[in-house]
Amino acid sequence: VCLDCEGNTQGSNCEECKPGFYRRPGSTLDHACAPCPCSNSTSTGTCRTGGSGSLVCEQCRPPYSGPLCDQCSAGFYRESGVCVPCDCSGNADPRGLDPLCHPDTGSCLRCINNTTGPRCQLCAPGFIGDALTHNCTRPATRLLSGPADPSPPKAPAPSRSSPTSSFTSVTLTYITTSRGFPEPNSTQAVLSSLSSPTDNTTSALTEVSWTQFNIIILAVIILVVLLLLGFVGGVYTYREYQNRKLNAPFWTIELKEDNISFSSYHDSIPNADVSGLLEDEASEVVPNGQLALTTQGNCYKA
Repeated sequence: VCLDCEGNTQGSNCEECKPGFYRRPGSTLDHACAPCPCSNSTSTGTCRTGGSGSLVCEQCRPPYSGPLCDQCSAGFYRESGVCVPCDCSGNADPRGLDPLCHPDTGSCLRCINNTTGPRCQLCAPGFIGDALTHNCTRPATRLLSGPADPSPPKAPAPSRSSPTSSFTSVTLTYITTSRGFPEPNSTQAVLSSLSSPTDNTTSALTEVSWTQFNIIILAVIILVVLLLLGFVGGVYTYREYQNRKLNAPFWTIELKEDNISFSSYHDSIPNADVSGLLEDEASEVVPNGQLALTTQGNCYKA
């Protein structure tokens, strides 16, 4: 019997590996045993060599799985290095073959009971209620009809078209809250009512009146804009006129061409009255018809 076995071995001939150690495939008995790559927190720490020669941890602790016990079992996901249960608000079927939630994010993949959301905490579109209490249901649709007319129906006139019934849908919106998450609006068509031809006529008149009202409002707005533009243009024109009036010169000089005919002047000399040209002074007429003045002293009175 061998004593003081080395290389993490044991046995009478030191031919076995101690628990938590293994000998690589193909190694002889004189090779040392290596530690198993199995965590004591996820498995028992012991390992063995599989049929294909790969290393397998012998027993994984729940909720871990995989050849090396480094994966999360079904219904669990990894968070901060630890496998924690999937939180689907009780609205997921754990008996399915597919994973219950994403192994890394924890988002639920198979919501049931008409629910949706990362934790199946919301009612699916088209359903109302509270997903946390598993009562997401589709609202019932009721048909509301008016009171029955006791008089027998009258045949429609040939010239009139048969009345048509219009359907009016009423929408109800429910908002619920679960775990601090706002429930998205679930919109369902709940009520449908039949209206008479009179209602159709009233609706048509209402639509026409609203159209006319919108046209009138638009016309008023356009008129106001045009008036504002005209006012601004008038003010601008008046100010320009005032500026030009203030900047006008005090006096101006206008030059015109003098059209003087000397021939007509000379022709009029013989017929001119020369008696009053020099204030009672005698003037001498030259024989050639030219006006001749006396000496310079005769132009002034004593």
